[in-house]
Amino acid sequence: MDPSGLEEFSAAANFFLEEWPAILKPWGFTRTAGLIHGTLLIHSTPLTADEILASTGASRGGVSTQLNTLHQAGLIERMRLLGERQERFSPIRDGRLIRAALLAHFEQNTLRPMKLLEHTLTAIAGKEDLSWLGALHDLGQNDT
Repeated sequence: MDPSGLEEFSAAANFFLEEWPAILKPWGFTRTAGLIHGTLLIHSTPLTADEILASTGASRGGVSTQLNTLHQAGLIERMRLLGERQERFSPIRDGRLIRAALLAHFEQNTLRPMKLLEHTLTAIAGKEDLSWLGALHDLGQNDT
């Protein structure tokens, strides 16, 4: 694999790798997580952490941390192939599952802390003292 990363991909894939991290950022993912996820999406076969490292140019610690984040979010799968020592990583490719994983990650990392803040503020001051608290009340509610 080319250690500089982008030369091995088509123009469309290069553009995707430039844009995807920025698209995932508002969902609570780092640029490195977006780059790793995008890299996995454009490869047709699962990659090892070393292959991801070589392809993205990210640090070993960054790759490891973001692979864990992406796995916990449900965007990638970890696998071990018989006879191989290293794990391989494969992206979820079903758009509905990607959407569900993004929504769950966003809720866990953004809406849930807001809801906890509301509960803490209510316990501290009481709702009569916090007329502005109503704006937070429905944020953590699931409409579906």
